[in-house]
Amino acid sequence: MKHALMFAASVLVVLLVVSSCKKEDDLAGSEPPREFQVRMDSVKLAKNVARTDTLKAFLWGTIGNTTCYQFARYESTRDSFEVRIKVFGRYTPSSTCSPTAVQLRQAIFRIYPVYPGKFTVYLLQPDGSMLRDTSLVL
Repeated sequence: MKHALMFAASVLVVLLVVSSCKKEDDLAGSEPPREFQVRMDSVKLAKNVARTDTLKAFLWGTIGNTTCYQFARYESTRDSFEVRIKVFGRYTPSSTCSPTAVQLRQAIFRIYPVYPGKFTVYLLQPDGSMLRDTSLVL
């Protein structure tokens, strides 16, 4: 009986030690990475573009204020003469984030094919407002 109690106590101690150990990622919290829509500063197109070229929308904005933030993806809807773009970032909690602004500096969103006429890019903001710029496709 004494050996059975000692064995049970040993197992209990091992279980307590194992359950109290945390992985490094757990130290920052159990919050999983999350995506969010980025507030953008501006969008810029070339004044004119040939219809055989790729139209490039240059985007600027701040994703976050630590290295835990990063660009995640674009989401867009398009027709022949316009595109609406949302930019998404990702926040990944970590105990090793440095205080550094993470920005999109002239990130390029490519649009092809384009058709002759006026083409407008709308950059949708988290608050529902939009930034826009227009190019003439020749």
